[in-house]
Amino acid sequence: MSDPTLDLETVIRRDRPPETLGSIQVDTVADGTRVTLSFGDDRDVTYAVLSPEEAKTIATALKKAAVDANAAAIMEEHTNE
Repeated sequence: MSDPTLDLETVIRRDRPPETLGSIQVDTVADGTRVTLSFGDDRDVTYAVLSPEEAKTIATALKKAAVDANAAAIMEEHTNE
């Protein structure tokens, strides 16, 4: 019997685009079966139509990133004291 394996795919982005100020809007389409996500400013808006599962995945990732960023900010604050 062979050892179990796990294949992982990693995407490395070296040239991250510059930070952009804007707003995020979340809504549902007319029949309520899809979630619309839009980001942009008064010049340009990008839209995405997501399944409920895709929307849940994004929400979970945003929540985790916010918790991690908050923890890092608290650690940095204690380091600077």
